[in-house]
Amino acid sequence: MTIPDLVPVSGLDTDPEAVARFDAWAGVLEAAARHDQGEDHDAWSAAELRELEGSASKRRVQVLALDAGEPVGAAGVIASLRDNPEVALLYVSVLPGARRRGTGDALAAWAVEAARGLGRTVLHAETQWGPDSDEDPHEPWVRRHGFEPAQTVLRSDLAVDGTMLPEPAVATGYRLETHVDEMPEADLADRALLARRMSTDVPLGELELGEEAWDEDRVRGEDERTRAMGRRIVSSFARDLGSGRLVGYTSIQVPGHAPALAFQHDTLVIREHRGHGLGLALKLANLRVLAERLPEVRTVRTWNAVENAHMLAVNTAMGFRPSGRLRTWQRHLGG
Repeated sequence: MTIPDLVPVSGLDTDPEAVARFDAWAGVLEAAARHDQGEDHDAWSAAELRELEGSASKRRVQVLALDAGEPVGAAGVIASLRDNPEVALLYVSVLPGARRRGTGDALAAWAVEAARGLGRTVLHAETQWGPDSDEDPHEPWVRRHGFEPAQTVLRSDLAVDGTMLPEPAVATGYRLETHVDEMPEADLADRALLARRMSTDVPLGELELGEEAWDEDRVRGEDERTRAMGRRIVSSFARDLGSGRLVGYTSIQVPGHAPALAFQHDTLVIREHRGHGLGLALKLANLRVLAERLPEVRTVRTWNAVENAHMLAVNTAMGFRPSGRLRTWQRHLGG
């Protein structure tokens, strides 16, 4: 068993050596994801990760694992600063050629202690694997570190062809509105409410998560952070004409450095307005604008909890096909 050196890294440090270490850390995450998921992996770029670290709503701590001075692994802990004060998300990646040497165990132990140092007692971690098996190949290792499965998510892809997308049918009493990159300031309060409802109205499996604290400043800040990452944002909203309020939304992000693969983010219709086909209408409207404004996008990728039968049915009807699986694990820390 090899004990690696664990070196802190930060995307906020502008010293040249620190920048190089951060880039090496991000490179490990990408290389491991490419090995495990293929060329269409989901890893963030170093530039995107650097911008994410500047978020005012989350604390991020990271280490790079070095063996004889060479990068072999990476780990991090993400902790919300606005809500869920007991929860932290942990992640560990090891280069394929350096696995089964104890690096992953060392990084996992560091991550647990780092989360404990942040006062967190409920730990979450994620694993990903291909679409052809229900069996998670990472399960034995994750269980060995004290985690239990809490939710399984299906990853699905849609080949984008704007000419094949039908006009969305909008129920009487509602209007769809789509914005690219920025939304009107007057709607930020409604957008914040939708984000809060997104944290409570969607299936969570066995995950212990409370309502997220969203306000106009947080919405504005997160959108600014996304644009600073070089990502385009295409979002559609459903407005209830009776009240004038936004009651549903969907959003897609497109990385500037690799625009062929876009990522579906939240889709929500609040409970009081479900049953009118708004979820499907929102997604169709958003995809039509995406195809028109960002024609370089070839694939849209989405994630849905396996228990979210309604949204999975909507995606299947639209032509999404399974491309992978993700599982979130949970562990409780003792005193």
